[in-house]
Parts: sequence; C-alpha cells; structure tokens
Amino acid sequence: MAIATKKLIEECNDLIRFDHDAIGAYQEAIEKIDTPVIRSQLEVFRGDHERHVVELSAIVRQHGGSPPEKPSARGIIRKTMTKIAGLMGIEPTLSAMRSNEKVLNEQYQKRLSLDLPAEVKEVIARNYGDEQRHLAWIEQAIRTRLWETHIAPTP
Repeated sequence: MAIATKKLIEECNDLIRFDHDAIGAYQEAIEKIDTPVIRSQLEVFRGDHERHVVELSAIVRQHGGSPPEKPSARGIIRKTMTKIAGLMGIEPTLSAMRSNEKVLNEQYQKRLSLDLPAEVKEVIARNYGDEQRHLAWIEQAIRTRLWETHIAPTP
C-alpha cells in the first residue's frame, strides 16, 4: 500500500470517527429536546453525519482500508457531555452541539488543505459545507433563542 493511500485512509478514517462521535451527540440532543422545530433540524443534521460515514467509508474501502464502525473514546465523552447538557435545558444542549460542530468544521477544513485525489476532496468539501450549515443554524438558534418562540406543547 502506497504511503499516499495509507495517508488517505488515515485521514478519512479520522473524519469517520468524528462523524460517528457527532451521531452519538446528536442522538443525545434529540432525546432531550422536545421543541419540534429544533428536534427535527437536529434529526436532519444527524442524517447528514450518517451520510458522511457512509460516503467516507466507501472511499476507505475503495482504497483497501477498513473504516471504523463505532464512535471513539472521544465520542463517548462528547455524547456524555451532551447528555449532561441536556439535563440543564435546550440552550446548554445547543451550546454543546455548537462546540461539537466547531470541532467538526475544523477537522473538515484541515482535510481540504491536504493533497488528496479530486474525488475525495469533492466529498470532503460537500461534507464541510454541511458542517458549516449545521454550525450556522445552531448559532442562529442560540442567538435568537428559538426554543422560546417555538414552545413545545405540554404533555
């Protein structure tokens, strides 16, 4: 296996781990937030991360590697932190998700500067666009206190 191929697999696998971590954190947030407009958007974002895992895993396999199948230890910590934030309310939960998305934005941006094949960069660039959209939406939701204007019905 060429060193370039090994590097490509390592970089994609690292992104896959970050996306696995995000899926777990989004699941925790979704379970804690009952405001429909926020919950449904977080479900869309979780779906984006699931798609990222599928697409990047295909690239890794195509180059002879084995993609990670589950979150890393870091992901378990992120999920736990999101769960704790969820106990404190919507704003702390969204703040935890903002922190997670900032990390993902940095990771995807970093990979765009690497010398990777054009078709791989295209997937990474598209996923990075998703990450930018996620972060912007979460920041706007926090700034406008979206949960106060879209009150969840009481059970």
